[in-house]
Amino acid sequence: MQKLSINLMQDELLAQQPLWTLARVVGLWGIVALAMMSWAMLTELKLAELTQASSLMTEQKQQSANYQADLEKQVSSNQADPLLQEKLATVKLLLSKKKNLHQQLTNVASTYAAGFSQAMTELSELHHKDISLQQVKIHHDQLMFSGLARQPNAVPVWLAKFERATFLSGQSFSHFRLAEADNNMTLFTVSSSAQLVQSGE
Repeated sequence: MQKLSINLMQDELLAQQPLWTLARVVGLWGIVALAMMSWAMLTELKLAELTQASSLMTEQKQQSANYQADLEKQVSSNQADPLLQEKLATVKLLLSKKKNLHQQLTNVASTYAAGFSQAMTELSELHHKDISLQQVKIHHDQLMFSGLARQPNAVPVWLAKFERATFLSGQSFSHFRLAEADNNMTLFTVSSSAQLVQSGE
């Protein structure tokens, strides 16, 4: 005999399990708390790095400011040595005179070619360390030299060497002039003719 059974328990009659259980809520809050703690730690670490970098930049900025202040102080207090200024002025003066001398030596209109080359060669050979020629004039057999001397007694010593020269030997210098110049230098002019002296002034 077949037994018939009827299931009166319908699915909708069964108790539904809630989606948010206490355990799930507690677990979710735990995950959120862990994430916030991690984010806070990372933020604090990043803030510490930024603070350290800011402190380092502030220190470097202060060092740069101090260095700039030191440089400005050195520049403001830096004054040229008077002795160096005097030497520079002397060098500039000698250079200017040598340029003038070169222009005169290369100007064929004011000098004679005959014997001039020999005279220049002998003057070069008779060079004196304390004599700096500024002007040389040769007109026929008349000579005139002018320049600067570091010491007045260097001029006659230099002229005494002319006795060993060929072109310059036997020359008689009837005009001799010394004058004090700047930087303890001595201006001198020696000439065998007063007319050359007057034309050179």
